[in-house]
Amino acid sequence: MCGIIGAVAESAIKPVLDGLGRLEYRGYDSSGISILSNNEIQTIKARGKLNNLKQRLSMQALEGKCCIGHTRWATHGKPNETNAHPHQCGQVSVVHNGIIENYLELKRKLVQWGHHFNSSTDSEVVPHLINHYLSQQMTQEEAIEKAITQLKGSYALGILINGSSNNLYAIKQDSPLVISQGNNGFYMASDAMALGADSAKIYYPKDNEIFQLNSHEIKLCGNSINKKIHYINNQNSAKLISKEGHNSFMEKEIFEQVDLLKRLSVNSHANKYSTINFKELKKITIIACGTSYYAASVAKTWFEKYAHILVEIDIASEYRYRSPIVTDNELAIFVSQSGETADTLAALRYAKSKKAQTLALVNVANSTIAREANFTFEIYAGPEIGVASTKAFSCQLAIFYKMAIEAAKQRELINNAELKQLIFSFAQLPYIMEKVLQRCTDMKAMAKKICKYSNVLFLGRGALTPIAQEGALKLKEISYIHAEAYAAGELKHGPIALLDEQMPVLVIAPKNNLTDKLLSNIQEVQARNAPLFIIGDKSIREYINLQEDDFFELPPMPEAILPIISVIPMQLLALYSAQILGKNVDQPRNLAKSVTVE
Repeated sequence: MCGIIGAVAESAIKPVLDGLGRLEYRGYDSSGISILSNNEIQTIKARGKLNNLKQRLSMQALEGKCCIGHTRWATHGKPNETNAHPHQCGQVSVVHNGIIENYLELKRKLVQWGHHFNSSTDSEVVPHLINHYLSQQMTQEEAIEKAITQLKGSYALGILINGSSNNLYAIKQDSPLVISQGNNGFYMASDAMALGADSAKIYYPKDNEIFQLNSHEIKLCGNSINKKIHYINNQNSAKLISKEGHNSFMEKEIFEQVDLLKRLSVNSHANKYSTINFKELKKITIIACGTSYYAASVAKTWFEKYAHILVEIDIASEYRYRSPIVTDNELAIFVSQSGETADTLAALRYAKSKKAQTLALVNVANSTIAREANFTFEIYAGPEIGVASTKAFSCQLAIFYKMAIEAAKQRELINNAELKQLIFSFAQLPYIMEKVLQRCTDMKAMAKKICKYSNVLFLGRGALTPIAQEGALKLKEISYIHAEAYAAGELKHGPIALLDEQMPVLVIAPKNNLTDKLLSNIQEVQARNAPLFIIGDKSIREYINLQEDDFFELPPMPEAILPIISVIPMQLLALYSAQILGKNVDQPRNLAKSVTVE
């Protein structure tokens, strides 16, 4: 969602602008900065991309040692310059990530006190509250403490106050925040990715710890004054993120999957998976959102098939509201690429309150979800910059596959020959994936046809149904083509009413024990003159007459790894369709990489 960053440094505007550039991957509609310059706060904002803000700044000679910046993903109020952050009132300027749930109540109170509001946002109440309490002769710290006691909801705040001492404050409640000590300055941000090479030491604050960043130090203040800051090394500080010759980060990340899977197949992490006592488990519940939910759906198939463990899957935003029954000997797994997904974090806290054993499956080892779960398994996908997830999804699947094998071993439900076959199948993954990617031009030809339509229907069976769902999600995320996915057997229970010459159907059709049933579904599609596209085994062509560019051939492979391989052509289809339609592949409209509000 929104990205925030602040710096106290000799020339603070540069690390803030650099940090905003590193936060672009999160998705945003406007950006802005506030800087203390010549004893006053200067605020500059711009709608659209960060370059628009940089262009405005290039026309002004602004210098200062205290600066905050923001990239906005609209929640309250339309995407425009007025609603862009920072928001300023008097001597206070604020950047905010999160949602102030009681902002209307606070706004009415402030209006009665004589305050005038410019924006439609929830965030603007924060600088007004702080400024109000400053006008009552409170100190800066007292005014901030008093203001945050009025707030309900989630927030990570960067607060700039102009006064006798120019200070930058940072505080959080249920939203991610990181504080950093560098050699050339002090920093705060919503995401460690925003921090540059100078930020070697970082600290993840606890809720309602107030930090003051000044020219000399970072210190805790207010009720937290007696606490110590325990820094850890910032693993992202020296990483340079580039497209490495690809047209987009998404394209690069799709092709990176081969090397990532090679590393995962060599480094088994078997000892780590054995820390979970699968033998005694009665149930696994997997909680996730979006793409991660589809990874959970595939994992359910593996755990139940190979380890005979009952598995429930839940959408994170719904989990705690249905009053789920948490049983003894249950493992609750929380899947989140960023490790900061608000709904998933809230679900984790609910499960912990019910005494569930919790495991985080994340891509960021120091994330909030990772820190709060009983166990953490990292997926080792590396930074994923494209908003639409690709490599994180395949790495999630890979870790789930290995967990299912470990569970089957502990529960003694597969013999040595079956175990060796599953391990061998996993070792083949990167090489089969490479063969699929080598035929990417075939998918370009299919994409040229599909992107002429306004709607697409995806069909799969068994463990490939969630892969069909992921394919539909990817297509609509970045090409804006409306797409839906169903288990193929559900076609005749409603969706078949949509079929005509303008409703193309894409079917994942491997050769397995469901092939005959799937062929019947395909015949139903053809009988209604719907354009048909197939991603599948070459044997399917013996039964279905298709043009060359209506069929994408999957190489022969063990059935166990079909879901991981089958998602690759889905990703390529979405990528090439979006490119043909001229869409921004890495930063699709309205989407955010890290969903940090409910």
